[in-house]
Amino acid sequence: MRRADDLSVLIFLVTLAATFFVSFLGRAHARDLSSDALADQKLSKWLVGLSAGATGNSAFIVTGAVGLGYTLGAQALLLPFGWLFGDIAFWTFFPDRINRLGAETKAATLTDVIASGLPQSTRRRIKLLAGALILLCLTGYICGQWIAGQKFLEGAFGFPHLLSLVLFAALIVLYTGIGGFRGSVYADTLQAVIRIFGTSLALAAVIFVATRNPAAFQENTAQAGHGFFNLFPHGLAAALIFMLGFAAAAFGFGLGQPQMTSRYLAGRSPRETRGAWWIFIGFIQFTWIAMTMFGIVLRGIMPAIPDPEAGLSLFFRTDMGPILTGLIVADIFATIAATSNSLLVAMAQTVKFDVIEIATRRAPPLWPIVLLLGIISMAVSARLDRSVVTLVLSSISLLGAALAPAVMIRVLGWRRTSGSVVASILVGFATAALWKFFGFGAVFNEAAPGILAGLGTNFLAIAARRREGAAIAE
Repeated sequence: MRRADDLSVLIFLVTLAATFFVSFLGRAHARDLSSDALADQKLSKWLVGLSAGATGNSAFIVTGAVGLGYTLGAQALLLPFGWLFGDIAFWTFFPDRINRLGAETKAATLTDVIASGLPQSTRRRIKLLAGALILLCLTGYICGQWIAGQKFLEGAFGFPHLLSLVLFAALIVLYTGIGGFRGSVYADTLQAVIRIFGTSLALAAVIFVATRNPAAFQENTAQAGHGFFNLFPHGLAAALIFMLGFAAAAFGFGLGQPQMTSRYLAGRSPRETRGAWWIFIGFIQFTWIAMTMFGIVLRGIMPAIPDPEAGLSLFFRTDMGPILTGLIVADIFATIAATSNSLLVAMAQTVKFDVIEIATRRAPPLWPIVLLLGIISMAVSARLDRSVVTLVLSSISLLGAALAPAVMIRVLGWRRTSGSVVASILVGFATAALWKFFGFGAVFNEAAPGILAGLGTNFLAIAARRREGAAIAE
């Protein structure tokens, strides 16, 4: 191996060692907790905001966002702009309320929040239904992370395709099993700091290279089409509709993703949790917009990349020295690993508390479940041939459409029954799935009609019960 490759690998290994260290630290601190309730974690606003931000970033930011900027140009910025409106709406009303309700109900999972306050006989069915949808959608989500990790190792070090997939997934499974939930929070926070530095480095580097040969840059971007730098190539009305759909997806993402809500449930207090809003939103917007702009500028430097989603690592291997390449390799790993780790923990907690504990009345250790889920999702990923963008956005939207209405209804204290909650989950998921199946999601994200359908179903069910004089108010 060349000395340049040695330096890149060394920097990557240092980052990996730091990740394992903070996972061990999280495991050590978790031994002091007296229960499985997430409220007992007592996370500060910095741990809540940065760990949730790193979890929310996902492989999409370093692969999909780059690829969309490279392919679509300036209009790809409509995604983070639309997401911003949804995040603002979510943080205005919900994280502090979720934290307060989690402390009152001693919730260990998102499904505990949804099912709390309902009769015991129906809580099990609701937890099993919500848990099944969580496992289904998060399997698609984590497969997107494994595929992105495979592209990362393959592009950064030239490893074979299957070896890259297995090696990346094995590393994440190992440190996830070691650290559990608190180790996940600590690792995510470390990786968020790395991501901020890596994002700044990547954007500065690509702009520097572009300015060295402005004539070539202009020629290459001109070949991308006259609308490449147009933010509204299809008109302002179409852009607003598109952004509204992604605002709904962001809203559903905040409410319906267990790897996110677990951070809000674990905050030290409602006030501390709400105080994390600017940390989270600032982190998400900075990294997403910067990576999209990286892809846009990269199109003018390297106009014929076969897989634009691998553009970040390819650019640094081609144009930057070993030290900068090593730093960006560490950044890409940290970004993908943060979400993969959080998804594995959320899925394992779902299996532990919403499936096994309900069936056996016993809560097994988390690490064997993490190992099993890692092996299964790795095997599924090896058979998939879909982009990271498709897997991530589909999984987020479908799960948000299913669970966001039920969480919103519970947190805001609206009227509901056991039957109306089940119906809202099923109708929300089915509506979003059909909307996407018929191709409408390309214009207006499927999360929006799914959430509206779920809320409408609960409202109609309660109205029908009210007419019978049997509506239940919490």
